[in-house]
Amino acid sequence: MKHDNMTLRDLSFSLIILFVLSLSSTSSQTTPSPDPNEKLTLHLRIHLTTGLSMTKKDVNMTNWITPKMIEEKVLLEVNRIWSQANIEWILDGIQDCPTQDTNRDEVVAYVLATQRDSEGHGDPERIQKYLSILPIDQEEDRVVNIYAVPYLGGTSQGNACKGARILIGEWTDKPSGGNLPPQKCLLIEPEPFVKGSFGRTMAHELGHILGLSHPKERGIPQLMGSGGYILTEEQKDTARKKACKITLKQK
Repeated sequence: MKHDNMTLRDLSFSLIILFVLSLSSTSSQTTPSPDPNEKLTLHLRIHLTTGLSMTKKDVNMTNWITPKMIEEKVLLEVNRIWSQANIEWILDGIQDCPTQDTNRDEVVAYVLATQRDSEGHGDPERIQKYLSILPIDQEEDRVVNIYAVPYLGGTSQGNACKGARILIGEWTDKPSGGNLPPQKCLLIEPEPFVKGSFGRTMAHELGHILGLSHPKERGIPQLMGSGGYILTEEQKDTARKKACKITLKQK
């Protein structure tokens, strides 16, 4: 009888081991580790907002970036930057994006008045205000949606939101710290980094979509820092793992 009890205990232990191994196998199948030599491709959709006109310090700001500029300059710059992580962004489409006029004036006034706080953080409410007049209910989950707006607030140029969504301003006063009137941002900027560009901002915000954060040390010359284009090996690994999950979702 004692022998029978030992046999049952051994059998139970074996079944538990098999169950754990099966869970581990299933997990590895659903979230595979990306091959570092494999190029990962992700899809973007650019929304060029219309109907917005904003004036600050006597400068009237409207959208001026065209689909041709996106295709021939900005996307090439974004992919140049992300090639170091063997990640390629594919343009799924560029479309005009009419804004709702119900509370547009209120949103414009709010955004124009925003400034960064003492710790350098932008006002998150300005993003929610913007989203209230954008047709985000028409987004598709399989792409990263990027909205080009005239201006994103004091000394700000880009913001990555929850749900694979990015807002980028086509005008900015960030290089002057808000001391000068807003200017049209550069489409791209040859290295080394001086004051940034629309392309570099897009690449930076896409880094947030791929799970990257700002470095704790200020002034680090990296893509995710205050200026620069470099990704660390750890950042590349993190971005590729997230990109792999998004790739599976987009298929």
